[in-house]
Amino acid sequence: MAPIMQAFREIETCIECSALRQIQVPEVFYYAQKAVLHPTAPLFDQEAQSLKPRCVRALKRIFILCDHDRDGALSDVELNDFQVRCFSAPLQPTEISGVKRVVQEKMPEGVNDSGLTLTGFLFLHALFIEKGRLETTWTVLRKFGYDNEIKLRDEFIPTSVKRAPDQTVELTNEVIDYLKGIFNMFDIDNDEALLPSELDDLFSTAPENPWTSDLYKDSAERNVLGGLSLEGFLSKWALMTLLDPANSFANLVYVGYSGDFNSAFTITRKRRVDRKKQQTQRNVFQCYVFGPKGSGKTALLQSFLGRQPSDALPTNSDRFAANTVEPSDGTRKTLVLREIPEGDVRSLLNNKESLAPCDAAVFVYDSCDEFSWQRARDLLVQVASHGENTGYEVPCLIVAAKDDLDQSPVALQESTRVSQDMGIETPIPISVKLKDLNNIFCRIVHAAQRPHLSIPETEAGKTRRQYRQLLNRSLMVVSGVVGVAAYRVYAARRNSSS
Repeated sequence: MAPIMQAFREIETCIECSALRQIQVPEVFYYAQKAVLHPTAPLFDQEAQSLKPRCVRALKRIFILCDHDRDGALSDVELNDFQVRCFSAPLQPTEISGVKRVVQEKMPEGVNDSGLTLTGFLFLHALFIEKGRLETTWTVLRKFGYDNEIKLRDEFIPTSVKRAPDQTVELTNEVIDYLKGIFNMFDIDNDEALLPSELDDLFSTAPENPWTSDLYKDSAERNVLGGLSLEGFLSKWALMTLLDPANSFANLVYVGYSGDFNSAFTITRKRRVDRKKQQTQRNVFQCYVFGPKGSGKTALLQSFLGRQPSDALPTNSDRFAANTVEPSDGTRKTLVLREIPEGDVRSLLNNKESLAPCDAAVFVYDSCDEFSWQRARDLLVQVASHGENTGYEVPCLIVAAKDDLDQSPVALQESTRVSQDMGIETPIPISVKLKDLNNIFCRIVHAAQRPHLSIPETEAGKTRRQYRQLLNRSLMVVSGVVGVAAYRVYAARRNSSS
């Protein structure tokens, strides 16, 4: 069996036994149980003979949580507190000295004048595992809330947030202040931007960097060195909170936030209520960007992030862009643009609640191309009809892109007529090439802040509205007639009784 175990490192144990002669039968069940309760695979790479990255990240977080004075080392007192928390038994001074001596002999940088360093802490756990004492590391991980996938258990991280479809989740001021603090902490070179290496270090206590996925990778503005400014950093957190609050809270906890879910997030008022009150209290707005292929949707998103259209990476899924906007009232809002590929519109609208989280919608068309306008108009009608049928009406704007080129007179006339017929603002001309954006992003936020205005009305919607008005007037007339008749009956009875 030795050559087989050498070839297949994932085999944890090989044991000879005999049921007939009762040789090592209990040991078989012991090792089987151990393989389930204290598996090697999540912790240790047998090929590389080293701790796996996710295990290192979890142990680093545990080390930081136990390093109360933040001096980068566990003192004798901190080591003893750690031992009591995990194993309910204190360490004697001689035992602490023995542990540090073993580490120092094998890895001198694992111990300094202040105590056991992170390097030494990780070395100790690798040593335990190599000696077959996996239960030691697993006990530590589970005491700090980790499951078998080395992620925090559901009891520490809520997996869902109860809210209506048209309610969203935003960061509280408390968390924003906390995020500003850790931004400054990890901005080692004090250039007011986090380089990719600094960002990786910030998320080094999480199972992985959540922003390496395509969804978040290019969703915020960066400088020429790839650094993320504070505004870009907070915009990404706002985006992650908007799209996946549970994941956002989990990563807050991983990077050291100690508050609960309710102190981290606030749930906004229903957008339907905002529409009735004709105002909103939201600080983060999501805008869906519709338009035919080649109309300039991607260029619009890229310009929002200060990039050239050619910088956009190809993708088959929705593209997001998040940044801060300063409306005319002097406040700062976060705007999230979500580009909807033309081919995905039908599947999007098949979901009754698809427009619920949308605060505004933009319809982009190539102002040089009459066919591009026709497709954009069809998309506008589809979205407007969907909103009327589901009750999730959305303020809409039409954007005439590529204004630096020769305009199509037909597209210009038709788009103006349609916007007037549907009761929304006339098309907004922009030119990304000339960087003449006509204040489009502030205008989007302005529309989102007034959820009762700029809502397009289709012909079917107009007919329904006129029918409701007629019905209401009829009911008023009927109720008036009934009231008069009732009064006459009452008056006749009164006269007869007298």
